[in-house]
Amino acid sequence: MLKIIVTIVFLTTAFACTTAEEKLSSALQEKVLKLHDTLMPQTEQLISFKSSLDSISKGKDSVHIKQIIHALDQADQSMMEWMHQFSLDSLSKLAVGEKLTYLQSQYSALTRLKTSTDSSLHAAKTYLSR
Repeated sequence: MLKIIVTIVFLTTAFACTTAEEKLSSALQEKVLKLHDTLMPQTEQLISFKSSLDSISKGKDSVHIKQIIHALDQADQSMMEWMHQFSLDSLSKLAVGEKLTYLQSQYSALTRLKTSTDSSLHAAKTYLSR
Protein backbone atom coordinates (compact mmCIF):
# COMPACT_ATOMS: atom_id res chain seq x y z
CA MET A 1 0.00 0.00 0.00
CA LEU A 2 2.84 2.37 0.87
CA LYS A 3 4.44 1.71 -2.54
CA ILE A 4 1.21 2.64 -4.28
CA ILE A 5 0.91 5.90 -2.34
CA VAL A 6 4.57 6.79 -3.01
CA THR A 7 4.10 6.01 -6.70
CA ILE A 8 0.96 8.16 -6.91
CA VAL A 9 2.66 11.07 -5.14
CA PHE A 10 5.70 10.76 -7.41
CA LEU A 11 3.61 10.66 -10.59
CA THR A 12 1.44 13.57 -9.43
CA THR A 13 4.54 15.64 -8.64
CA ALA A 14 6.18 14.75 -11.94
CA PHE A 15 3.01 15.63 -13.86
CA ALA A 16 2.65 18.93 -11.97
CA CYS A 17 6.25 19.88 -12.81
CA THR A 18 5.75 19.04 -16.47
CA THR A 19 2.53 21.01 -16.58
CA ALA A 20 4.22 24.01 -14.94
CA GLU A 21 7.10 23.81 -17.42
CA GLU A 22 4.64 23.55 -20.31
CA LYS A 23 2.79 26.64 -19.06
CA LEU A 24 6.09 28.49 -18.70
CA SER A 25 7.08 27.38 -22.19
CA SER A 26 3.78 28.60 -23.63
CA ALA A 27 4.10 31.94 -21.85
CA LEU A 28 7.67 32.36 -23.06
CA GLN A 29 6.67 31.46 -26.61
CA GLU A 30 3.97 34.11 -26.42
CA LYS A 31 6.52 36.69 -25.24
CA VAL A 32 8.87 35.82 -28.11
CA LEU A 33 6.10 36.13 -30.68
CA LYS A 34 4.82 39.38 -29.16
CA LEU A 35 8.30 40.91 -29.25
CA HIS A 36 8.68 39.75 -32.85
CA ASP A 37 5.33 41.36 -33.69
CA THR A 38 6.53 44.60 -32.10
CA LEU A 39 9.75 44.58 -34.11
CA MET A 40 8.27 43.79 -37.51
CA PRO A 41 6.63 47.20 -38.08
CA GLN A 42 9.88 48.81 -37.02
CA THR A 43 11.69 47.10 -39.88
CA GLU A 44 9.44 49.08 -42.21
CA GLN A 45 10.61 52.24 -40.46
CA LEU A 46 14.24 51.12 -40.82
CA ILE A 47 13.82 50.87 -44.57
CA SER A 48 11.95 54.16 -44.80
CA PHE A 49 14.56 56.08 -42.81
CA LYS A 50 17.37 54.49 -44.79
CA SER A 51 15.76 55.67 -48.01
CA SER A 52 15.37 59.18 -46.64
CA LEU A 53 18.96 59.28 -45.49
CA ASP A 54 20.28 57.82 -48.75
CA SER A 55 18.86 60.77 -50.62
CA ILE A 56 20.93 63.23 -48.56
CA SER A 57 24.05 61.13 -47.97
CA LYS A 58 26.29 63.17 -50.28
CA GLY A 59 26.22 66.37 -48.24
CA LYS A 60 28.44 67.77 -45.52
CA ASP A 61 27.36 65.17 -42.96
CA SER A 62 27.93 62.22 -45.28
CA VAL A 63 30.12 60.31 -42.82
CA HIS A 64 27.61 60.69 -40.01
CA ILE A 65 24.69 59.80 -42.29
CA LYS A 66 26.50 56.70 -43.54
CA GLN A 67 27.05 55.60 -39.93
CA ILE A 68 23.33 55.91 -39.24
CA ILE A 69 22.51 54.06 -42.47
CA HIS A 70 24.92 51.30 -41.46
CA ALA A 71 23.21 50.98 -38.06
CA LEU A 72 19.81 50.81 -39.78
CA ASP A 73 21.12 48.15 -42.18
CA GLN A 74 22.57 46.13 -39.30
CA ALA A 75 19.29 46.18 -37.39
CA ASP A 76 17.33 45.17 -40.49
CA GLN A 77 19.79 42.40 -41.39
CA SER A 78 19.78 41.08 -37.83
CA MET A 79 15.99 40.82 -37.90
CA MET A 80 16.07 38.96 -41.21
CA GLU A 81 18.70 36.56 -39.87
CA TRP A 82 16.71 35.95 -36.71
CA MET A 83 13.54 35.20 -38.66
CA HIS A 84 15.45 32.87 -40.97
CA GLN A 85 16.83 30.76 -38.13
CA PHE A 86 13.80 30.81 -35.80
CA SER A 87 11.56 27.79 -36.11
CA LEU A 88 8.22 27.43 -34.39
CA ASP A 89 7.66 24.09 -36.09
CA SER A 90 10.67 22.48 -34.43
CA LEU A 91 9.44 23.43 -30.94
CA SER A 92 6.95 20.57 -30.91
CA LYS A 93 9.81 18.12 -31.40
CA LEU A 94 11.78 19.37 -28.38
CA ALA A 95 11.54 18.17 -24.81
CA VAL A 96 10.09 20.74 -22.43
CA GLY A 97 13.47 21.69 -20.94
CA GLU A 98 15.05 22.11 -24.37
CA LYS A 99 12.06 24.15 -25.49
CA LEU A 100 12.49 26.50 -22.52
CA THR A 101 16.20 26.91 -23.20
CA TYR A 102 15.59 27.59 -26.89
CA LEU A 103 12.82 30.12 -26.23
CA GLN A 104 14.89 31.91 -23.57
CA SER A 105 17.80 32.24 -26.00
CA GLN A 106 15.45 33.52 -28.71
CA TYR A 107 13.89 36.04 -26.35
CA SER A 108 17.35 37.28 -25.36
CA ALA A 109 18.35 37.60 -29.02
CA LEU A 110 15.18 39.57 -29.80
CA THR A 111 15.71 41.81 -26.79
CA ARG A 112 19.20 42.69 -28.04
CA LEU A 113 17.77 43.21 -31.52
CA LYS A 114 15.10 45.54 -30.13
CA THR A 115 17.80 47.60 -28.43
CA SER A 116 19.81 48.01 -31.64
CA THR A 117 16.66 48.71 -33.67
CA ASP A 118 15.44 51.34 -31.22
CA SER A 119 18.88 52.94 -31.10
CA SER A 120 19.27 53.16 -34.87
CA LEU A 121 15.71 54.44 -35.34
CA HIS A 122 16.30 57.08 -32.68
CA ALA A 123 19.50 58.22 -34.39
CA ALA A 124 17.74 58.44 -37.76
CA LYS A 125 14.72 60.28 -36.34
CA THR A 126 16.96 62.71 -34.48
CA TYR A 127 19.05 63.44 -37.56
CA LEU A 128 16.09 63.81 -39.90
CA SER A 129 14.19 66.10 -37.52
CA ARG A 130 16.95 68.71 -37.40
